[in-house]
Amino acid sequence: MTNSFRRVSVILVVLGLGSLFGLSAFAAQKSWNGRVYDVVQARFLNADEIREGLRHFEVMVLGEKHDIPTVQLQQASAVTLALEGRPESRGRWLLGWEFLNRRDQSKIDQAWSEFLSGGLAGADLMDRLMGKGRNRGYLPILEAVAKNDGALRGLNLAREEKAPILTGGLGALPAGVLPPEFAMGGDFYHERFDAVMAGGHASPEKMQRYFEAQCVTDDVMAHELLQGSYDFRVMVNGSFHSDYFDAAVARIRARDATARILSIRFIDASDYREFELAPDLQLAESILHDRYGPLAHWVWFAGEPSDN
Repeated sequence: MTNSFRRVSVILVVLGLGSLFGLSAFAAQKSWNGRVYDVVQARFLNADEIREGLRHFEVMVLGEKHDIPTVQLQQASAVTLALEGRPESRGRWLLGWEFLNRRDQSKIDQAWSEFLSGGLAGADLMDRLMGKGRNRGYLPILEAVAKNDGALRGLNLAREEKAPILTGGLGALPAGVLPPEFAMGGDFYHERFDAVMAGGHASPEKMQRYFEAQCVTDDVMAHELLQGSYDFRVMVNGSFHSDYFDAAVARIRARDATARILSIRFIDASDYREFELAPDLQLAESILHDRYGPLAHWVWFAGEPSDN
């Protein structure tokens, strides 16, 4: 079990989230949309416990399945609830997004400023940031950021910035691309990455370079998220960048050992049948793996099972 997991476990238990009320309340509900499962205590949380739990962290990592509107709506809800519980952070917090590149920050700032002033509609903001008609399901998250006076930051490298790794390895990267004190992911992360990539026809050398590019992405995102003076930081990223407290989460922890981190894994319930979710959560990834440990602190469901 990681130190960060132990730390958050203690925080949640001290907050009194061991009440049996959450389990009985959710047992009576038919909807899965918005349910939150606490991996620390192996039980569902009620609404008050979710709100209370969101108040006590400095970094919130939202591991997602990309481009699923029901998932993005629940992420927006998590952001909104977190800021409602910490009004002192309004104007002093940041949302960093994997889909946006750090080199485009001046353009992001310009579009964001126009949106906040009312000079740019939400759909036009998305077109400006993502391209015409793309990723519109993320607008509720950005609206939640704007409503709560947050800043918006690009975290990622552009594809062409990472491309030299695939042909020449890390040594082929130009100066300034790698963040200070860059480090590769650990053995378990490498093992899971190879398992996900299995079935392709890449050589071992090419696979290693793919993994190097993945680790560069993780560390760049972690580094960029932690820049500047903010009370609260949120990262929206594909779940593989945060599952099992690996990847970007591990790099955030390495860069700020004292930060209180809450890692939330969002699950699209429509990927499952009701019998897979109840009475036992039988997800594609183990919630508590015998080698990798917990998938996240919380598992947050969006949508409904396919047979509801």
